[in-house]
Amino acid sequence: MRVALVIDHLDAGRGGAEGYAGTLAGGLLHRGHQVHVFAHSFRCELQGIRTHHLPMMRYPRGAKALSLCVAARGRLRRERFDIVQGFGATWGVDVHRPGGGSERAWMAREMASYPPGWRRWLAGIRLRLACKLAVNLWVEGRLYGEGELPLVVANSSMVARDLMRAYPRLDPGRLRVIPNGVDLNRFSPDNRSRWRAELRRRLGLSEDQVAMLFLAHNFRLKGLGCLLSALEQGVEGRFVLLVAGRGKREPYQTRARGIKIPVLFLGAVDNPQLLMSGVDLLVHPTFYDPCANVCLEAMASGLPVLTTAWNGASELVEDGVSGYVVPDPRDTGMLRDKIAALGDERLRQSMGEAARKSVEKISVDWHVDKVEALYREAVSLRGCAASPR
Repeated sequence: MRVALVIDHLDAGRGGAEGYAGTLAGGLLHRGHQVHVFAHSFRCELQGIRTHHLPMMRYPRGAKALSLCVAARGRLRRERFDIVQGFGATWGVDVHRPGGGSERAWMAREMASYPPGWRRWLAGIRLRLACKLAVNLWVEGRLYGEGELPLVVANSSMVARDLMRAYPRLDPGRLRVIPNGVDLNRFSPDNRSRWRAELRRRLGLSEDQVAMLFLAHNFRLKGLGCLLSALEQGVEGRFVLLVAGRGKREPYQTRARGIKIPVLFLGAVDNPQLLMSGVDLLVHPTFYDPCANVCLEAMASGLPVLTTAWNGASELVEDGVSGYVVPDPRDTGMLRDKIAALGDERLRQSMGEAARKSVEKISVDWHVDKVEALYREAVSLRGCAASPR
């Protein structure tokens, strides 16, 4: 097939939809499809993938998404593709994947991530006045609330429920749930024998310390504040917390000084598989994640995962078997208790093995199989034949 993918940025380093789109493009190319990516910027391996730059207005912020939609629509009209898949704020496509989940659900959880009081009140005003959010909600409403719908692929049942709740006119017959795939070779328990000892030596960790990993790019939304609150209550055992990612670290570093266990801030990481080989569990107490790749990658690495029900990836975590799922990240007492339980080495070992088994069914190859089937369905619904080019 001749496939077009439309996204604002193609960037493996960003994670989320931007990184996923690069993985999907590579998987489709490997299957013999001709892959074109329409985006404003490109920051990942692109050998064999045909790229098309889309202009995007920088100011005001709300104009960014709208200008990208208009530019993509104009370019796509001049070329013929068997399938056009859009991510996030795009329309006029055959298949649509809401990259960040439902905008309305995200907005509610974004508000919840602020502490009660004037900060939450101010954040609510700022969100309601934000041009970018207004445009994204308008585009989302145009996609799901009116007119002829594309096939919609959600990466978790949670996202599918959020969309149906926000847009009752969305035809459930057009909605498909396909979890993200995970690279089972790149993220593997075998990495421990290769890199664990050296990594822990560099970080100054002894083998009897239990290393928790928090890896995210938005520390507030992903629940780092809740995690620190849980640790402030005290947790027995030789725990150490590693905080990695591009989030704003300064306010959290200040809080971490009052915690009895060591807290190391590592900054951005380019090879998370190396870091996961040297830690003992992942803690991801997020307020909102459509399907957090970091959780799938940790599970593939043989790590137990502690996350929340507000993470679509929690659907793959069997509570008490392959990790723990807490209902609400603000329940810091429960969060502390689950961390304490994971101080048991035998429990971590059994949970890590179960975690690996649970994600072995969602490899990248499996995911591309599902996407190809979705494309064939979209072509059939459109009433035209598809032939590889």
